[in-house]
Amino acid sequence: MTLIEMVVAIVLAAILMAMAAPLLTHLIRSYVTGAQGADLATAAGPAVARMQWDGRNAYQMVVTNTCTLDLENAKGRILEDYHYAGGQLYRNNALILGNLQSPGGACPFTPASPYAIVYDFFYKGPSTQGKLAVDGVLSAYAYS
Repeated sequence: MTLIEMVVAIVLAAILMAMAAPLLTHLIRSYVTGAQGADLATAAGPAVARMQWDGRNAYQMVVTNTCTLDLENAKGRILEDYHYAGGQLYRNNALILGNLQSPGGACPFTPASPYAIVYDFFYKGPSTQGKLAVDGVLSAYAYS
């Protein structure tokens, strides 16, 4: 192999690597973004699942002006309460999910009826991983 052939081979290899670098960068960024999204969903999922479970076992739901969601039985006794304050969600005064952001800074709970509550917030995660939109409807299924 001559010196000219080796230089040509090195130049061609450098050109191919330069073409592959943006593709590799894109693949790495996509992986990191997907992993961060999965981490956010894994952190927020159990709190939302618990809220859904408690809602299904309630007879009716009431949102107070202090941004507390009371889940009541048919006799009006509070079974569980969820409270949102300062970017934190509490269940029966125990923190279940932090790093939340409610759209417009308002209460994330909106009554649709005594038997349905709409919730809407963003989970920001403990670092700069982005935000995960968490929204849905709690429906009371219990009956008297």
